[in-house]
Amino acid sequence: MTMTPDQLLSVYWYDHQGTQYRDTYHRPLSECREAIKRLTTGPAAALNIVQSIRATDALDNLIVELKRTDTGWRRTF
Repeated sequence: MTMTPDQLLSVYWYDHQGTQYRDTYHRPLSECREAIKRLTTGPAAALNIVQSIRATDALDNLIVELKRTDTGWRRTF
């Protein structure tokens, strides 16, 4: 799937218990990139609170999934 700059995405993150939190809802790709960077490098990531991150399009199709591993973040989708 080819991403376009005007495509709207949502970013969700998950904690140790698998609870879903919505971070960004129907925002442009540029804002979602910033959210993913913050979630993978910010305080919540440093404290191991964020365990996985998913980005979906406006139709709720999964675009990307990142999971925390012992060595860092791994793209799983």
